[in-house]
Amino acid sequence: SRGKVLATRSMLAQQSLRRAAISALWCHARALATTIAGPCSYEVVVKKSRFVASAAPVSSAEEALAWVRRESDESARHNCFAYTLSDGYSRSNNDGEPGGTAGPPIAAAIAGAGVVDVAVLVRRYRLDGGAKLGTGGLVRAYGGAAQGVLEAAARTPLVRLVPLTVEFEATDTGAVYREAGGFEAGPVSPGDGARTRATFRVPAEQAEEVARSIEGATHGRATARWAGFDGGGEDCRGGGGGGGGPTPMA
Repeated sequence: SRGKVLATRSMLAQQSLRRAAISALWCHARALATTIAGPCSYEVVVKKSRFVASAAPVSSAEEALAWVRRESDESARHNCFAYTLSDGYSRSNNDGEPGGTAGPPIAAAIAGAGVVDVAVLVRRYRLDGGAKLGTGGLVRAYGGAAQGVLEAAARTPLVRLVPLTVEFEATDTGAVYREAGGFEAGPVSPGDGARTRATFRVPAEQAEEVARSIEGATHGRATARWAGFDGGGEDCRGGGGGGGGPTPMA
């Protein structure tokens, strides 16, 4: 009936508005996110146990774990770490300390500092005559060392990079790289027909501007697409996709 049709349309419209509101809130949160500007270190001695903390910005789990491996010290009794990424994923490791006394306090310090895309490693060295710290003492020591290194680190707004994929004709190679060559370039592969496909990593907030510049410089012959902020076809521009021009990838 007409009433059911109208009710269905109203429900779909409300769902669309809710999705748009959630998308806007997420974009706002991502825009406010911060990370640390570069590597930093800090150390403290607690009851003749020396805790040496290091922190570094990371962009992926693989990068975080590779950094932890490089920075770990075999001469330390324990190399405990945690990292938190901007997509919400986090991990911690106690490296032989009693459960919950090392990795989780480090992760809690990262959360308390309000930073993301950050890894923190705390190395513990027992000095001569060092006393046992107990569960509570370990939590305070590891958490305090992580808090100390993060307080010492300079902060910087998080710049989220997205892949911008460009397909173009050979004659437009110069124009494409003139507009996008200042950004990190990925591998080049064959595109549709005789076209070439290249990928560049650009700041998310600049993706549309760069895409339009490329299409303008090639008089529309090149096409440029970039991944949405959550990888699911959404983007932070507001107002949805339509209207022509470069579009976010679905």
